[in-house]
Amino acid sequence: MAVDHREISLPHEQRAAGVSGATAGAPLRRTGLWRDAFLRFTRNRGAVAAAVIFAAIVLYCLLVPILSPYDPNEVKFSEAYLPVSLDHPFGTDKFGRDLFTRVAGGGRISIGIGFAGTIAILTVGVIYGSVAGFLGGTVDDVLMRILDALYGLPYLPFAIITTQILSSNGEVTFWTMVAALTVASWFTTARIVRGQVTTLKQNEYVGAARAVGARWHRIVTRHILPNTFGVLIIAVFLDLPAVVLGEAFLSFIGLGINPPTASWGSIAQDGRAAFVLHPMVLFVPSIAIATLVLCANFVADGLRDALDPRTRAERT
Repeated sequence: MAVDHREISLPHEQRAAGVSGATAGAPLRRTGLWRDAFLRFTRNRGAVAAAVIFAAIVLYCLLVPILSPYDPNEVKFSEAYLPVSLDHPFGTDKFGRDLFTRVAGGGRISIGIGFAGTIAILTVGVIYGSVAGFLGGTVDDVLMRILDALYGLPYLPFAIITTQILSSNGEVTFWTMVAALTVASWFTTARIVRGQVTTLKQNEYVGAARAVGARWHRIVTRHILPNTFGVLIIAVFLDLPAVVLGEAFLSFIGLGINPPTASWGSIAQDGRAAFVLHPMVLFVPSIAIATLVLCANFVADGLRDALDPRTRAERT
């Protein structure tokens, strides 16, 4: 008995395509990992709202100093401590400087130090953690014991000492603050990367790369580190608020960037003495710091849920 193969192959092809006979030939909708993560992130209303506020603060700090008619460092004693008005939305400080403009300029410094410090922290942490995690053995043991010893150093005193060492002439600059906060903050990132690399190097594609003669540094940069990209994105929004807070604290106690350059911490320090009569000088930079830190933490939490759906499944 002859069999018409066309009659039995069509249902099989339809089943392979995942469609019914009525919709045979319709293309399947496929989404990539990053698109799925983006969709999951957008469903987190708190994280999306935090990201919007975070972006608004950054834009405020970037655009206002350019568009404002006021010089943030121009002294006008006759306009000292003016109240909130249309001309001065946040009032003025003791030198008659417009706070709306000055806080934006200070935010440039604080956020700039935050991003520069975060990039430096990731660079040092990724290199250190990758070498320790991939080489393993004695190298890993020695590097991790060094890291454990550095963990014993208190964060802020270590940053203060580093700042004083790097500014022997007494002048603290933008890059001095970045270097000091990086030296005191890269340990956790290195430990996270080391754990990720130790896990990923057991995968089959790493063994295949070794089998064809790829060197260890090529395996790390081409096969392992790209798979830690999601963790590094989360680390950015975790390290950024820590660096901003560290800079604000050092500036608040008078160990930050030298005037007339201002940051949120130094502006808050200026307002501390006049807090009772003129609270806006202290409230505005303090609220800016708190808002930025909270938004960064909410974004990091949302990214963690989006890039690792298992965390959300465990919560539910």
